[in-house]
Amino acid sequence: MNEPGPQAAAQRDHAEPRLVPGGDGTSESGWDDPFLPTRESGDGYAGLVRALRVVQEAVTRSRPTPAVAAAASARLSEIAAAMREFEVDEDTQVAGKRWDLAGRGHALAPPLHLDEITATSARGRVTVGRFYSGRYAMNGGVTPLIFDEILARLANHGRPWARTAHLGVDYRAPAPLHTELTVTARFVRQEGRKRFMRGALHHGDLLLAEADGLWIELKPEQTHNISNEWEGAGR
Repeated sequence: MNEPGPQAAAQRDHAEPRLVPGGDGTSESGWDDPFLPTRESGDGYAGLVRALRVVQEAVTRSRPTPAVAAAASARLSEIAAAMREFEVDEDTQVAGKRWDLAGRGHALAPPLHLDEITATSARGRVTVGRFYSGRYAMNGGVTPLIFDEILARLANHGRPWARTAHLGVDYRAPAPLHTELTVTARFVRQEGRKRFMRGALHHGDLLLAEADGLWIELKPEQTHNISNEWEGAGR
């Protein structure tokens, strides 16, 4: 019997998602990225991340008095203390594994919405505010984050785990804030353990940046947690 192709598998996963979000932010997906189009959710954890993004933007845009800054700092410290009660290890955490959300549940990651995905290509869109600004336009360091997100997920789509070995970005024009930008990814070829990728960022028809990347398929001994020894140290 023939095995279902990538498209059939993607359709099956979309109908029966391996990710099961709930009001408590729980997830059953682990690091097994289904790489499906973004589907926004209204559950509690998604709301928490949205609120955190709002705080990041508000702090960036403000010039508070010392008293207001101190009061806000105290309130944020209380929230951090409340979250610490629910701390888990990296394999169990929600952040980075909410595959249905733009940014995967990471408040720092640019909120990349994925729209179209095949076995060798992907297209998405992203809008960022002043939190990601580099003086009136998107900070140059944010662009590689966007490319690494979509290129890495495509590089690993239906394939053994690989890590970024090279990511080169050429900037063609300033990327505006508060404006929807389009980002595309293309799987160019594979040579042994090497996967070559290409990406582009556009504002309408204007090319803003291009990227070329190399992902290397990991050997079994390279998949362990290299940070475990220092996890939580000094917190």
